[in-house]
Amino acid sequence: MRKSLLTVGLLTFSSLVFAAKSYDLTFVAPTKVAGIELSKGTYTVRVEGDKAIFKGSNSKEVAVPVKLETGAAKKFSYTTVESSRKGNEDAVKLIHLGGSTTTLEFGDEGTSSK
Repeated sequence: MRKSLLTVGLLTFSSLVFAAKSYDLTFVAPTKVAGIELSKGTYTVRVEGDKAIFKGSNSKEVAVPVKLETGAAKKFSYTTVESSRKGNEDAVKLIHLGGSTTTLEFGDEGTSSK
C-alpha cells in the first residue's frame, strides 16, 4: 500500500514539474530575440531552465538563453513585451509574464533548434 502511494505521489509530482506553462505572444513585425530573428506572427513561449523556447505556427522551435527575474512586488496582469528599435529592427529586451511575478531578460545571442 505504501509503495503504491509513493509511486502515485512521485508521478503526480513529476507531472507538475514537467508541465511547463506557456504564454502566447504576437509580433506584428520581424523581431530579434537574443540575436535570433523571429518573423511576424503568433508564438508560444515557455521556459525550460535557462532557456526560453519560442514556437511559431510553423512548429519550428527557437531556444534562446534567458535570465529569470522574480522580484516584482505583485503579479503582472498581462503578458507584455519591452523592446528597442535599432535601425529597422526591433529587439526584445524583456517579457513580463502575465499572472506571475516573472520577467524574462534577453541578451544578444541565441540558438535555433528542430
